[in-house]
Amino acid sequence: MPEQKEPTVVAVDLDRCLACRSCELACAKAHAGFDDIVAAVLAGAHMVPRVRLVAAGQKGVPIQCQHCEDAPCVAVCPSGALYRDEGTGRVLGRSGRCIGCKACVVVCPFGAAEWDRVSRSVVKCDFCADIIAAGEDPRCVTACPTRARRVISVEDLSNRRQKDAAMRTVALHEAARQKPEK
Repeated sequence: MPEQKEPTVVAVDLDRCLACRSCELACAKAHAGFDDIVAAVLAGAHMVPRVRLVAAGQKGVPIQCQHCEDAPCVAVCPSGALYRDEGTGRVLGRSGRCIGCKACVVVCPFGAAEWDRVSRSVVKCDFCADIIAAGEDPRCVTACPTRARRVISVEDLSNRRQKDAAMRTVALHEAARQKPEK
């Protein structure tokens, strides 16, 4: 089995996200094979983003495949259209093998697998596999004007979250100490 690289994810800082949909547009263009939106539209390209901005309260939250370790979409796919790439650990798709059962859409815990009526197959984030192989970041990351999206290792993300939680705990502790007793 090939050696797996350290797992990475696209992390989103919701405090920096403007909900501008640049990530959606960049994703759709990249997967349609265009760099220019005007050229894509004039060519009649079928543009389907693999990341979607979903309204949640006062925020827009980008939703995309998380390439789950124990991916339920892969487990339920009867045709092998969805599979885990042994080299990268990413969950990828073979649209030509999709039989249209939509089981992956039903079981995806993030709602990231979507049925595309035009191509008659499921579309989901492939982490811009061809772009990553060339040493670049996914298009959704490079298109973000506020740098709210970034590629980060799972270990680094976990370490940052732990530090953030520790800092919040200290702040709460300090606030509690400074509160006058009754």
